[in-house]
Amino acid sequence: MRGLAVVVGGTAAAQAITFAFSPVITRLYGPEVFGVQGIFLSIVGIVTPFASLGYGGSIVLPASDGEARALFRLSMIISAAMSALSAIVVGIFHAEIADAIGFTAASSLLFLLPIVVLMTAIAQPFHHWLARKKQFASLSRISIAEAVLVGTGKSAAGVVAATAPVLLASVAISGGLKVWLMWRSARSTLLSSEACDRAEPAAEAEASLRSAAYRFRDFPLFRAPLDWLNAASYGIPSLMLASLLGPAAAGFYVLAFRVVSLPITIIAAAVGTVFLPRIAEASHRSEPLRPLLLKGTAALAAFGIVPFGIMMVFGPWIFSFVFGADWAPAGEYARWLALWFYFIFIGAPSTQAFPILGLQGHFLAYEVVVTILRTASLAVGVLLLRDEMAAIALFAIVGVLVNVAQILWCILSCDRRLRSTA
Repeated sequence: MRGLAVVVGGTAAAQAITFAFSPVITRLYGPEVFGVQGIFLSIVGIVTPFASLGYGGSIVLPASDGEARALFRLSMIISAAMSALSAIVVGIFHAEIADAIGFTAASSLLFLLPIVVLMTAIAQPFHHWLARKKQFASLSRISIAEAVLVGTGKSAAGVVAATAPVLLASVAISGGLKVWLMWRSARSTLLSSEACDRAEPAAEAEASLRSAAYRFRDFPLFRAPLDWLNAASYGIPSLMLASLLGPAAAGFYVLAFRVVSLPITIIAAAVGTVFLPRIAEASHRSEPLRPLLLKGTAALAAFGIVPFGIMMVFGPWIFSFVFGADWAPAGEYARWLALWFYFIFIGAPSTQAFPILGLQGHFLAYEVVVTILRTASLAVGVLLLRDEMAAIALFAIVGVLVNVAQILWCILSCDRRLRSTA
């Protein structure tokens, strides 16, 4: 609970700072520019899960720090290689990619994509290492510092040139800043056994990487494709709305998504940061996992009623008042997204528990079906009903149903421990 309070406090402060800058930024840049940024970030989200093959998320699971360090090194090596590959692809096909995804800004801006993918990919192992070492105060300070610097930079630059290149450059700069801050916090614990590592024969060090990669092979086999499908299902609305209705519609969705997801970013993500090491520890000790899941889910269900309920009732008025009259349609989007995000919010503990329960392979098949259903619901609304609000409503209702199914599945399966704790 202490760790959760620290993470929640830092994340809440960072999001409050970001939200405080939002009325200025939305009045400077407008829906079209936000739509371009949303398309760019959707592509980043779709590419990033394969950048480290999911190994970054496994760092909190090993019983020994030595194996966790091997997973950290492995994540860094794979991220660098995959980012280099994405740079080659973008360098050759950037114009074709821009046409395919409805990217209305200059296609040369996609050269920022490999940089952002690299920064996002290597931030993940740093984040999980800090969580493993229970350096929750460091994670909070990093979030706050990033929010202040990025908000100030976007606002100042927007006064001079409120353009898509400025927003996309801010994404790349903030990613680099976050990695640098994380490195400063993690280096003492990461390098504490550096002398021992240098003393090991090269063959043993290589074997350590191989053994760690093999033991946690379910992450590249199942978790990376799972994260990709999840990111694709979140990014599909931006891409479909941009290509079929224009960048302004994508901009409305991006802002609605960002505001409605605040409780998830502040509370649920913090719960995940603290909950995953806790449930991994409980699994190592053969403690019952179902009580942990039930308590976490019930607590979030009670807490989430207020913020998501307010958005469902007052969404359009809130967006018009805070962000300007031009953003009222985003408030209508937010009403439906709030219904869906409430169940994402209360499902945070179950999402974190899947690797511990050894269900990632099953969850991958589940996520394939979910992605198909979400895409189909959006397509029915846009292409058949020709109503963007109907599309968002159908998309949200499908999201509610599949998230309820996910929570029940995890709770009913929580007695399974298929991963060896040796």
